[in-house]
Amino acid sequence: MNRLLSATWLTITVLSAFPASAANPESTNASQRLYAAGVPETGYLTLKTDNYTVPLDAASGWTIEKMLYRDYEFGLNNGHYGTVLRPKGEQWWGTGHKEGGREVVHQIKLIVDGKETPITKTNETITGKRIEFIKESTIWKFKVRAEIILTNSEIYERTQMVAQADVDLDLLYYFMHCFPPTSTKWMAQLPDGSIEEGSLSHSRKMAVSKNTTWVAQLNPKQQLSSLCYTPRVIAGNQSASMIWDLDRYHKYYLRHNNGQSFKKGDQLDFTVIVKAIPNETGDWQATKKAAAELMKQFPAEKRNGEE
Repeated sequence: MNRLLSATWLTITVLSAFPASAANPESTNASQRLYAAGVPETGYLTLKTDNYTVPLDAASGWTIEKMLYRDYEFGLNNGHYGTVLRPKGEQWWGTGHKEGGREVVHQIKLIVDGKETPITKTNETITGKRIEFIKESTIWKFKVRAEIILTNSEIYERTQMVAQADVDLDLLYYFMHCFPPTSTKWMAQLPDGSIEEGSLSHSRKMAVSKNTTWVAQLNPKQQLSSLCYTPRVIAGNQSASMIWDLDRYHKYYLRHNNGQSFKKGDQLDFTVIVKAIPNETGDWQATKKAAAELMKQFPAEKRNGEE
């Protein structure tokens, strides 16, 4: 993990240096802006390596729009990615949600193959072998620092949150991914190393519903599985990994809590690595092998006080 957090990205060019008029043509009036001056509020920036293509949506808080592995869209654009929360007794905040309040983006940064890369406008494609995108924002009363790192082998997402006041939540979805409804079954490894699996049949219910180390969904027609691995298990009050088994998507939620209080200064820091696994015939051998490789590449993490 330390390799990903090297001093390199500390020198990334701050994108807020480019002109607001070029990046955000729909509004140049500072009083009408939601994001910090110079941070685009509309448009897309597409990150592309040999195997993965990930457009980022400015209007949804600079979160993932969809995910492609080679030419296959294994992450759909019919729902939100990123982090959302619901304060106690209130409505949703974060990403594209507007019911309670929007995620406010203060700064975005980019580095491509070790080089600082300023961006002067959206609706461009950035190519490379290692592309790092870093965002600083506020979701309700939490400061957020989110990273997306795209390589030829995986999509790495890390989100750090710091409470800016004493707060009470009804719900916090730490990561969300909109996987296709064509997946027919799932497999998960629990923190104790045991394996569980089940079917997906548009039941309109939540599948898995346990804390997990990794979860995968199988798309048999493509012989491809979607694997999500968390080096540190996302554990909070009533936390769980869940697949919402609907006919429009099999949306994968990593829920940190279902009601929890935080003190000012409390911090959360979690990572998920997303990987498309080709040549998965349904016996899960390719997926298990890929999961083992990820666990070696990104060893399991614990924090002080964790058992």
